[in-house]
Amino acid sequence: MPPVTRRNSRGHPYAANGADTAGPSSRPTAPSMAFRNPFRRAQQENESGQIVVHIKWGRDKFNVPIPSPSTTPLSQLIGTLAHQTSIPQNQLKLIFKGAVLKDPSLTVSSYGIQDGSALVLVGKEGEVPSAPEPAPPPQQVVKKKNKQPETDNEQVLVDWINNLVGGCVDPLVPSIATFVSQTSKNATNKPKHALPMDKLQVEHARLSEFLLRGLLDLDGIEIPSGWTNARQARKDGVRRVQGELTKVDDAWGDRKRLGA
Repeated sequence: MPPVTRRNSRGHPYAANGADTAGPSSRPTAPSMAFRNPFRRAQQENESGQIVVHIKWGRDKFNVPIPSPSTTPLSQLIGTLAHQTSIPQNQLKLIFKGAVLKDPSLTVSSYGIQDGSALVLVGKEGEVPSAPEPAPPPQQVVKKKNKQPETDNEQVLVDWINNLVGGCVDPLVPSIATFVSQTSKNATNKPKHALPMDKLQVEHARLSEFLLRGLLDLDGIEIPSGWTNARQARKDGVRRVQGELTKVDDAWGDRKRLGA
């Protein structure tokens, strides 16, 4: 009797070792899939994708798109703003987090600017008009040219920086307090009759102008190497002036959200 050939369920014979001799299985195989890390992809898109920054210029605010912040130099943003505002590029300054952005060859992202970052634009000649009839009448502030003293004594420079900051902020304190009381949602001493929106807008522009010029004066101070006390005095001064500017801007934002 011939030997019995064992066959599998599909009728194919088994080899002597019991293996299926039908060759590769005809069963469909699942297609291979190439997996990509979604977090890495999102990071790549964020690094090369467009961001939008908010520019404050006096009483005006506008948004500027930047296609690729990691490769776009600051000079390109400055050129765009110069074209939009008609301010010559050599008279235009950008302030971010209280510091003037000085090197236009650096990329936008190298300054820490991200999507939604707020920058302040200031022109050399001052494009924001002062209030012709501020109400209530603010204390008169006379803007003088601040010339850094030539000295080899660090304490002299420290005292001059402190006087510079005090001369910028102290005369504005009463006006800032009055402005905040009429605009901030958190004010506890709100007057019964608030000023009209247009007068508040003019006062906001005036206060912002003086505070921004104070920041520019502080940024222009040249401090010799090793004068740590003078550097700290300037840092404290920037923090104080920036704090007052933030207070004014936040209060004005509260008032604008209420509408006319």
